[in-house]
Amino acid sequence: MSAAPATVPIPTEPPELEARITMTLSYLLASATAFFFISFLFAFFYLRALNTNGLWGGGKPGHHVHAAMTVGIIVLVSVLASTALLRVALMQLRARAAWRTAALVSLLLGLVAVAVQIWQYTDLGFGPGDGGYASVCLGWTGFFSIILLVAMLRLETILASTRRLVAGPGVSHEAEVAGLSIVVNVLALVEIAAFVLLYVVT
Repeated sequence: MSAAPATVPIPTEPPELEARITMTLSYLLASATAFFFISFLFAFFYLRALNTNGLWGGGKPGHHVHAAMTVGIIVLVSVLASTALLRVALMQLRARAAWRTAALVSLLLGLVAVAVQIWQYTDLGFGPGDGGYASVCLGWTGFFSIILLVAMLRLETILASTRRLVAGPGVSHEAEVAGLSIVVNVLALVEIAAFVLLYVVT
């Protein structure tokens, strides 16, 4: 019987290099997110200025659809609070203090924003074919909810992985939270722009 082949250890990168790679990836993701939502910003102003046959605000001239302001406020406040708490968690992590509570509340608030946005779709009163505003509103908020959900799932993964550590978190976890914070900060700016344009200006 032949002996089992020797196990070859897989080399790991130094923690400092891993942290640098994580931060670089986070900046690239944040930039890609910003450029993605610029397309909706352009669509909003272009379709609103064009207003073909007076159909910007609804399916027929003189008819104007509008998303509920209350839902917009809840989503905005939840996203901003989640972003702020994630930043607090990062500061506590760098100070080697207890940070998971702030991160967990940030996660819950982010999920609340996604859930409220999905709930709004059940009683929206218009569809993507009801004018330029409707198509921009549904596209913008829909993709925002998907990306925010992915960010919150990433935060949950970080929290789950750090629970297994006996000692304090290392450099890699600090870089992961810092990188995620950059992406979530961009999402917060996107949500502010969405609230002003879709709920205030329309």
